[in-house]
Amino acid sequence: MDTRACQIKRFLIISLYLVILFVSPSFAQDGQSDFSKTEDTRDWGFSVTPYALLAANFTDVGGQALRQSFSDLTSITNAGFQIIAKARYKRLFVSFDGTFATLGINEQQGPLQLDVEIRQRIFDLKAGYRVYSNFDLKSNDVIDGWSIDINVGGKYWNNNVNVAYAIIINDEPILEDNVVLPQEWWDLMAGVSMKFVVSPRFLVGVAYNAGGFGIGNSSKFAYDFTYVNSFKVHKNILINAGFRSFMYRRVDITDGEELTTKVTVLGPMLGVSFML
Repeated sequence: MDTRACQIKRFLIISLYLVILFVSPSFAQDGQSDFSKTEDTRDWGFSVTPYALLAANFTDVGGQALRQSFSDLTSITNAGFQIIAKARYKRLFVSFDGTFATLGINEQQGPLQLDVEIRQRIFDLKAGYRVYSNFDLKSNDVIDGWSIDINVGGKYWNNNVNVAYAIIINDEPILEDNVVLPQEWWDLMAGVSMKFVVSPRFLVGVAYNAGGFGIGNSSKFAYDFTYVNSFKVHKNILINAGFRSFMYRRVDITDGEELTTKVTVLGPMLGVSFML
């Protein structure tokens, strides 16, 4: 492979990382299914939470830096849907956090024209246990108290990428190709979350998770911090508004060379929890 072809390939790889890894965060607030009159009065609880993370990102990859606002990220998202489902039995719970997105980008850098389409699926699976709670109930409504949960699970990333690129000089293509680049990995994650009842209709939640640890093809390190305010507007409906920040760092081998990627994403988030 000649020098020019290597440069083109490296540009493609960096461009893909900037698009794939950071534009569609799959992380969101935990559905606060325990903030209702069902707490401590029923063994089972269920919640479903559609949500959106209005994120900006700060990315360093392959020696290049990228800073993108929320509007920059949404401009390349063709379709997307994010949702959390959670089930609780007494002190045990399991949750599923899914992102389904189709992304597209058309770029031109000098004579290089790049057309990228990404179909993205991200699944965050957790199992947890409530180690402490002292919720105070009055007339079957939670009016005071707080709790601590611990959890462990895995985050799965799957990206099906189709890249079409061409070198155009004097309106004539001198090199063009279409490349399919599948990419997937798991990150082991573990963490703790706390919930504080401020009033019968207002709950505050804080969560921190860390993982990756360089196991297999996973991230070298990843963390996720969430702060959520939950407002009960109905006995079975919560409005969630808060803030999220997460970071992870990966090292991938490309043509025998290490490509280090670090991303920090932060921004406000919104969601609605429907509880049974």
